Amino acid sequence: MMPEDFFSKNMEMWDRFTSTYMENMFKMVDKTIGQSKAFQDRVNQAAAEAVSAQLDASLQALKTLQEQVEALSAKVDQLVKK
Repeated sequence: MMPEDFFSKNMEMWDRFTSTYMENMFKMVDKTIGQSKAFQDRVNQAAAEAVSAQLDASLQALKTLQEQVEALSAKVDQLVKK
């Protein structure tokens, strides 16, 4: 085999290797981005559900406090009238 043929064959193999490598790297980056997006969506959903649950609990607590204040106000009004 002539040195030129060896060099040419080597360059051809190198070109195929780098093309395949770059293709695989781009696929992996795309896959990683997709997984990151899916993970971010799940985290956002979990956070939204947690905030919603906390808001519901806070609203219920405020409603209970409001009822207690109204009951106390009614008792104070009765005591003031006596």
